[in-house]
Amino acid sequence: MIEIKRYFQQMTTEFKVKLRLVEKKSGEVVSYKQDGERFGQAVTVKLTTDTEYEISVSTRPAIIIERLMINGESQTLLDHIAGGNRDDSDSKTYIIHYSTIGYDVSKGGSRKNIPFTLEFQDGKTMKTSLQCKLYRTGEKSHSHWGQTLSAIDIDCKAEEGRSYITVTREKYL
Repeated sequence: MIEIKRYFQQMTTEFKVKLRLVEKKSGEVVSYKQDGERFGQAVTVKLTTDTEYEISVSTRPAIIIERLMINGESQTLLDHIAGGNRDDSDSKTYIIHYSTIGYDVSKGGSRKNIPFTLEFQDGKTMKTSLQCKLYRTGEKSHSHWGQTLSAIDIDCKAEEGRSYITVTREKYL
């Protein structure tokens, strides 16, 4: 594994972050749809209220995440595995559980932005957000309409002398 300080000391460093999101109880992946730019972001992720999700966050190469915040709340990194699979030493995967308990159902024509902040071992910070539409628990027709979201690939760039990481591309797969 590349030590984080040595890795980020290069002039410009590019790396990848991958987010995967599944319903914890059922193991079902969530859906998403293209929305154009009418809500601020081009893609809407479909979630249900009062549901616990398992989110895996992988970095390639293997970079240590010190803290992960979702919607301003620090999350517990429940598990970290050297490599997404045991044979892959060039990535690091963290697992968290995230709940939508207390979230309101989205009204027609509205979306909720859920910010993600990743703080890395060297003090650099990456920010992104998911544009979501929240459906009532148990609703299956609209919440599953669209494409299956297997992962979100995020290309990142860290530059020497800057404390933030620039997101150069997000691709929904």
